[in-house]
Amino acid sequence: MTKKASRTREARQRRQKQRRQNRWTILLLAIVIVAVVAVAMVVVSNQPVEAYIPPDLTERYDNISRSFSVEGYPQLGDLNAPVTLAEYASFACPGCEALHSDSFDAILDRVRGGQVLFTYVPMQTGSIPNAQGAARAALCAGRQGMFWEMHDVLFDWQTRYANTAYSQNRLLAGAEGLGLNTTTLTNCFNSAAISETLDSAITEDVTGTPTVQVNGVTIISERAGAVPSTAQIVKAIDDATPNDWGLPDELPEDVVEETADLSDQEADIEAQPQPQEPAGEDESASSAGAAQSEAESVADDEPAAVAADDVSEEAAEEDEENMQDADATATVDATATGQDLRTEAAAETSEA
Repeated sequence: MTKKASRTREARQRRQKQRRQNRWTILLLAIVIVAVVAVAMVVVSNQPVEAYIPPDLTERYDNISRSFSVEGYPQLGDLNAPVTLAEYASFACPGCEALHSDSFDAILDRVRGGQVLFTYVPMQTGSIPNAQGAARAALCAGRQGMFWEMHDVLFDWQTRYANTAYSQNRLLAGAEGLGLNTTTLTNCFNSAAISETLDSAITEDVTGTPTVQVNGVTIISERAGAVPSTAQIVKAIDDATPNDWGLPDELPEDVVEETADLSDQEADIEAQPQPQEPAGEDESASSAGAAQSEAESVADDEPAAVAADDVSEEAAEEDEENMQDADATATVDATATGQDLRTEAAAETSEA
């Protein structure tokens, strides 16, 4: 019994030792795997990444004032412009990218003309990963005077790189490509001021992105689920512009050409021969004019009118006497003719 119990204890001790060795082996293997993954991530993150920068970004915003609202929202244009336009948008929102591609140039024309003060409210919606990182990178670029350049870059990346558009290393590479100080941008990235601006944007009373407001009135798209069209936005801006604000110093070329065409058409119409009035109408008009002149002459010269009446009465009396003489002559002639006929009839009777 003693030997059997001893062998049992030894077997149990061997099994426990084996289990301890297995646990250490598994632990060491896990440590090795984690280390390999970490090294791989470091290597990948340090690899050069493509970060396309569209050309002529700075020139696009030449001669346009840049500022920030009280909340820290980036602004473009004259602070005293008659129309305010606010866009609530996210760099990770496909609809926002569509609005940017379709309508931003038309908005920028009105900003440059002093008609609009444009405000971009940075939201964090959308399907592209790291929407918050993109918004922070853009706002921090704004702290170095280049929000709008980064704004254009990020919207370009959305369609160019899809789900990897806003990886951390790409954001840093883009900042470097724009000539920004990447150390300053990194320090700004998680600053309290940037967080406050993003928190303020979240509290804005909008139901989705993109939302466009002109003088505080939201533009509703003509089609459900679609973004507002360029024509809608431009019309809303022009309708909100006061009548006494004035027109641009120079009209667009298409407007000038249209005005010239209308002037040519009017000149052609004036050069065409005018239709002649019928002769009968002219004569009637002349007769009416003559009658009116005669009536005016009679009214102006009453004695002459009286004399004309006397002459007319005398002429009437002479006509009556002539008619009486003619009747008498006709009666005499008829009597003589009757007598002659009776004489001839009596002679024919005697002969018979």
